[in-house]
Amino acid sequence: MIRAELGEELFWNAIATFVNDNAHKTVETVDLLRAIEKASGRNLLFLFDQYVFRGGHPDYKVAYSWDNDSNLAKLTVTQTQAKDNGSRNDLFDLKVAIAFGYVEQSATDGVTDETDKDRASVSSADIRCQTFTVRIHDREQSFYFPLEKKPDLISFDVGNHILKTVTLEYPVPELKAQLQHDPDPLSRIVAAEALVKKGGLEAVKVLSEALQQEPFWGVRAEIVKNLANIKLDQVFDGLIVGLNDEDARVRRSAIEALAQIKTARSYESIQPVVEKGDASYYVEAAAIRALGSIAGSNLVDPEETETLALLKSVLQERQGWNEVVRSGAIAALSQMKTSEAALNLILEYTTVGIPQPLRLSAIHALGTISTGQTNVNLERILSRFKELSRESFFLTQVSVANGLGQMETAKAIAILQSLADQTPDGRVRRIAEEAIQRVQKTSVPTKP
Repeated sequence: MIRAELGEELFWNAIATFVNDNAHKTVETVDLLRAIEKASGRNLLFLFDQYVFRGGHPDYKVAYSWDNDSNLAKLTVTQTQAKDNGSRNDLFDLKVAIAFGYVEQSATDGVTDETDKDRASVSSADIRCQTFTVRIHDREQSFYFPLEKKPDLISFDVGNHILKTVTLEYPVPELKAQLQHDPDPLSRIVAAEALVKKGGLEAVKVLSEALQQEPFWGVRAEIVKNLANIKLDQVFDGLIVGLNDEDARVRRSAIEALAQIKTARSYESIQPVVEKGDASYYVEAAAIRALGSIAGSNLVDPEETETLALLKSVLQERQGWNEVVRSGAIAALSQMKTSEAALNLILEYTTVGIPQPLRLSAIHALGTISTGQTNVNLERILSRFKELSRESFFLTQVSVANGLGQMETAKAIAILQSLADQTPDGRVRRIAEEAIQRVQKTSVPTKP
């Protein structure tokens, strides 16, 4: 924000002044303010007062409407951050640039591949903008902008220089244009989020199309994350597109989104990734976790033996960097909370001799799976935790404390208290004490 306020040259002059004037000294925030003023002649106390000394950030809700008779665009901006006892101290006073854009054409010259051509059209469309700067300082303000014709898109805070959150209340056509043509990826993400809140088949169609055309992986990842929040069957086809994306981070987001749907269809779409693997360890691990999550839900009833056999084969055959994939299998087993066979597999991997990252994952997973087990199996889990709590290795103690902290039985408290009393490490003691508080809040009477 300081950089946007000052411009490149003055910003770097200010940073150089700050470093040189304060070399080998202890500094405070005011020293940065003084250096900025010395180098640029600008006093940015107004910015530091709002963001640093007071803290927080503005939450804007922006509503748009168009008056066709008078060619006026109306924007109503509301600051929705929590009120501070009715005072105005929670309101931010900032100048915000607002652009009204007109999509002239798409430039795809020189692009031959169809996919590349589609994606190039998003970022290379010729956008002509009319920009205004307004001061937003009240709880709710309305602004009227005389324009030559109705704009295709409205970009709030051009360039996204202000630290904030934004909720857009625009009609679907304007959100679609912003998602497809706004040159700023953050603005495209905000448009995608607003379309999800609109819901309906039109929103699903727009988001699914954008998923195939969007050039930046970060926006595609956010689109697939948000698609899963629309409760329509047509969402599934869009998520499958994300599952086949060229970027591993998008594929991972698609898998995590499919895991939220928890249907037989989502299970079947993820299963091949688990069976065949993926070029990315993280995508493969996400698919394995998702399979366990779906299998462990009450909404889907895949064959438990089939899922367990698949997870067992992963544990036996998929050794790799930092045990990312096999730890994913342990996490998947922990989601099958009522399965004694899953518990038995996890217990096997808590023994000495198992690679450390995998063993730590298994120890933590004992707490996760405990919430659905019988009393007999709960006693087995508590007994294993008691043995593990006697080990002196720091990470083992942390995993034990975090695992016990997930349990919903008061019997876990005694083991945690013993760990807190006996450990020489203050970090473990703090984690154990916090775990005790969690168990006290969530513990339930013993099951019959």
